Amino acid sequence: MNLILLVVLVSEACIGICAWLSPQWLRSVAAHLLARADVLELTRKEERRRLQFWNAELGLEARDNETPSASGSLPVRVLARH
Repeated sequence: MNLILLVVLVSEACIGICAWLSPQWLRSVAAHLLARADVLELTRKEERRRLQFWNAELGLEARDNETPSASGSLPVRVLARH
């Protein structure tokens, strides 16, 4: 039998026994996993928000929709505000 498969089966059995004997342990594990999922979701939302901010600040979204002028160059964008 594969050693990794044996380790997985034994760990599943231990987790099942702990959950069966202690509902409080099961609740704490569930709370930990849900908190981790919430943190990951918030991190993704914050990353999307920052990406949208910098795209708007640097004008990257508008550049995709623009057509090059007759000279073939794109207009110069102002990056700093005075």
